[in-house]
Amino acid sequence: MAGHSKWANIKHLKAEKDEYKAVLFAKILRQIRLAIQEGDSVDPALNSMLRSEIDKAVKQNVPFDTIQNTLRRFQNNKMQFTKHRLGIQYKKNVFVICIINTNNFSGFKMDATAMIKKSGGIFVDVTHIFEDFGWIRARLAEVVLYPKSQTFEEKVFEDAIEFGAEDVKVVDCSSRTVNFKCDPTYLTALCKRLQINGYTVEKSEHIFYAHDPVKLTSELHDAYQVFLKKLQILPGVENIYDNVKE
Repeated sequence: MAGHSKWANIKHLKAEKDEYKAVLFAKILRQIRLAIQEGDSVDPALNSMLRSEIDKAVKQNVPFDTIQNTLRRFQNNKMQFTKHRLGIQYKKNVFVICIINTNNFSGFKMDATAMIKKSGGIFVDVTHIFEDFGWIRARLAEVVLYPKSQTFEEKVFEDAIEFGAEDVKVVDCSSRTVNFKCDPTYLTALCKRLQINGYTVEKSEHIFYAHDPVKLTSELHDAYQVFLKKLQILPGVENIYDNVKE
């Protein structure tokens, strides 16, 4: 019996791992499709956002044939994925913003509703709970030169003002990596301005930050983690933000 129990446990762990891998790959491939749309090209040489997403996919061991098939399918049928936002209240004082990237939002919401309600959640407007902003991580190409009298920090600060960013922070001078902050409605436009002017956009995100994070009891924390996992594996879920204090 002990051997049978161990075998059953191994099968269970493998099933969980396979499920996680499938969900991860699906999310990565959606990011590739979104990068194609936003960068308006299926050629990584012409689309730095796509190139960045492909690099991430390779690092996560997504098979190269799978990546190539995704590029070919998108080029052939031009399926359009769009981002949507759902506000959720879980139990009494947990508020969640769920970012969905899908070509069938009504279908996603219909599938998600039963799970959310069964878990103790409801759809509500939670925008007043969060502050939001656009965030971009970018790297300035080595071929872009600037006057010797000007420091790298001065260069990127000047670029931030010229391109319409609200704030900028140097992450690493040696790799020329920088974080830009902007109004979320300007996120896509700022990405394009940066790319045109010698930056490689490594990641961009519409971030939501809770004004007053809450600390959960141990019991509620455990229950919320179960709910969160169910939410994360829903097809189309890209990011989840909440007001829970770490």
